[in-house]
Amino acid sequence: MKKLCVLLALVLLSSFFIVPVSAVHSDFDVRSGVLVKYSGSDENVTIPETVFEIGAGAFENNTSLRSVKLHDKVYTIGDRAFYGCTSLSTVSGGNNVGRVGDLAFRYAPYLEKSTDKYLMLGNTLLWYNGTSDSVSIPVRCTAVASYAFARCSYLKSFTANEGLISIGTGAFYACGALSEVNIPSTVSEIGAYAFDGTPYLENAGEYAVTGDGVLVRYQGTDTAVKVPENVKRIAPHAFISSKTRSVTIPESVYSIDPYAFADCVGLEKVTFNDGLVMIGDGAFRGCKALSEVDTPLSLSYLGQGAFGGDSSLKGASVCGNELTLSYNAFKGCTGLNYVHLSDGVTDVLDNAFDGCTALEGVSVAPNTAHFSSQALSGCDKAVLCCEKNSVAASAFSKINTVMGDADSDESLTILDSSMIQLYIVGLYDLNGTQIASSDFNFDGFVDILDAFEIQLKIASLK
Repeated sequence: MKKLCVLLALVLLSSFFIVPVSAVHSDFDVRSGVLVKYSGSDENVTIPETVFEIGAGAFENNTSLRSVKLHDKVYTIGDRAFYGCTSLSTVSGGNNVGRVGDLAFRYAPYLEKSTDKYLMLGNTLLWYNGTSDSVSIPVRCTAVASYAFARCSYLKSFTANEGLISIGTGAFYACGALSEVNIPSTVSEIGAYAFDGTPYLENAGEYAVTGDGVLVRYQGTDTAVKVPENVKRIAPHAFISSKTRSVTIPESVYSIDPYAFADCVGLEKVTFNDGLVMIGDGAFRGCKALSEVDTPLSLSYLGQGAFGGDSSLKGASVCGNELTLSYNAFKGCTGLNYVHLSDGVTDVLDNAFDGCTALEGVSVAPNTAHFSSQALSGCDKAVLCCEKNSVAASAFSKINTVMGDADSDESLTILDSSMIQLYIVGLYDLNGTQIASSDFNFDGFVDILDAFEIQLKIASLK
């Protein structure tokens, strides 16, 4: 009897210690160090030590939350992470936070109830509570968060020290008196509408370039635009309301940020050059006059919806360097007839060509390591042109494994080479499947080299 009582006591004691721990941690959905979602209702929350990033919208609209304690291994707070947390008044810790996303603390009293002139979280300036018409921000500040100075009607002058890296979306939006801005060359990222509604932007000239070559806004009226060589990055919505019909991107530009050319409905042609690494999400979304896309060999990321809804787009030659073709990259391009994916394209994700109802042919190089079986959802006419044992061949039911088959007879003959040459000089038309198949060497283009290599293959010299 005595042994039974001891055993029962141990069971109860172990339950007392274990249950609360598992209950607490079950409220946190943590994946690879990112807190994806907090589902609890506690007023006071301590972030687990396993979390390095508070993900986008993780606490969004949690009206119970009053205080959050961050540890010093939290480096990033995502977009809208604490958006709508209308009871959140205290955030402690987080001394090493280096990046705070857009609207992360929007509608949280934590911002406006602060007594600090400069409300800092780690190295990020979240909010300015002062009333000075001239501001020089703290030396340790590496980032100005979104809307940190928005609608400061009295602010006339702003100065930042070397070391500032980024300025968030709408950071100085509607600062109607702001005419003097001193930004160091260390600033390499500027969010959308950061200086809209300020005399500073109005007086910045045709090309408003600041920091480390960031084109904040194109304010010219030319229909044919050559981006200057001093530009390294094109900021979000830089070409908003532009009447541009053609644009040339120089080698100096490494990033076209999200929505940079979005809804430029008159844009017909874009010329890219090597040096470009990233085309951001929605960068050319809604460019309904754009007819052709040829990306450079240097490209490594093509964002979600980058060319979404570009209904006049007929052909795309997608080249890159270990390039990821993101979700919905060409979604809703209803006129798209053919696509060449060069051997630098390694990943093609879900719905990349969703709803491209006119798409007839897609050439996919052997080096493509991942081709989603859902990449061509809604593309009922599409045929994949690829090698027999490639990853793409196992991902889709309609395939043509005879590359160079320009006449669609499922064999490689001298006639295929001749037809390609006639197509190149404009004397013969090929359908979308034939154009895709004609990229014999998977370099992303149909040219005389494809015709020549086909002849070598036929002669058993290749």
